[in-house]
Amino acid sequence: MSNDLLYFDLNTGGRIPSVGLGTWQSPLGEVYNAVITAVKAGYRHIDCARNYDNEEEVVALSYLYLISFHVGQALKKLFEDGVLKREDMFITSKLWSSDHAPEDVPVALDAALQDLQLDSIDLYLAYSKLGSPGTSWMKGDLLKKPNLNMIAEKLGKTTGQVAPHWGLQMGQSVLPKSTNEARIRENLDVFDWSIPEDLFPKFSEIEQASTSLSLLFNAIFLLTIPKSLCW
Repeated sequence: MSNDLLYFDLNTGGRIPSVGLGTWQSPLGEVYNAVITAVKAGYRHIDCARNYDNEEEVVALSYLYLISFHVGQALKKLFEDGVLKREDMFITSKLWSSDHAPEDVPVALDAALQDLQLDSIDLYLAYSKLGSPGTSWMKGDLLKKPNLNMIAEKLGKTTGQVAPHWGLQMGQSVLPKSTNEARIRENLDVFDWSIPEDLFPKFSEIEQASTSLSLLFNAIFLLTIPKSLCW
């Protein structure tokens, strides 16, 4: 498989990096370094959401809020250090289910932009919470599924590489999540190999609790949303 899967074309005329760093449930205090590591390793897409509690990582101790480094701080440092420019990055955030009322959308968007210290985001998703986000559709630990392990062994890859690569080969952008430097780099090693067609049916045998992952996100809003947006 060639590097032509580095990006997918959007119907807006823009492009989305096929692999992004997921930040959901990343331990407090580790997201900053994870973003720095990921960007330097070659990631150009960061996926986050204001209610993940790590766009602005906050730890509550009594009434005292201790604010640690967050995604926005990491991006700001990368831009200031000249590692890359804002236009080189694709940033995704989400409109939480409690903010879907039209009058709440611009307020939520502005708060997300302030947290990220950006003037725009590239993709804004309307989020619908169904149980535990990101886990309710899958029974058990995906990376421990026997079929996935079998495929990984045949290909000489890790399950953490095979799972996202399956998504890429299906034409989907994927968001592997890790704060471990070695795994962040490993998860990006998904472009110069392919899963043989005869192994693809094995993925459909993996038991799921829901038949449609698309239920997690019920709308895609706008690309490149300016901070000065008038709703």
